[in-house]
Amino acid sequence: MGEKRKGVAGKGGSKSIDSNSIRFSQSSVNGSAEITESMIKNGWMGEPIDVVEMPDGVYTTIDNTRVAAARNAGIDVKANVHSYNEPLPQEYIDRFTTKNGIPSTWGEAIQLRIGKQKASFRNNNPMGGWNLDNQH
Repeated sequence: MGEKRKGVAGKGGSKSIDSNSIRFSQSSVNGSAEITESMIKNGWMGEPIDVVEMPDGVYTTIDNTRVAAARNAGIDVKANVHSYNEPLPQEYIDRFTTKNGIPSTWGEAIQLRIGKQKASFRNNNPMGGWNLDNQH
């Protein structure tokens, strides 16, 4: 775990990344069982997820459920990698705005999401956590 920049360039700017080398920005997810079953049968389907390369060089995901499902299925994820200071597209700003702030970069979006988690998660995992408390 925690290997830096482990990914293979793919088409369209996405990479194939080991699901175990991506941290979570949330402490739990819902709806992963059905996605896991699909991934076991069909592999990765759909668009790449968004991950952010954090200041320590490790990726943290915005799309926690699909990373959890990929881990359970034992497959890599397809991801668009964003730098920490890369501007957040306008259409994502409302999604990641909290009472603690309005994000302008992908890094700020991750930090605000982590900040919304329970105290034990956010205090112990300031750049994202390796494990989930719950998967449903």
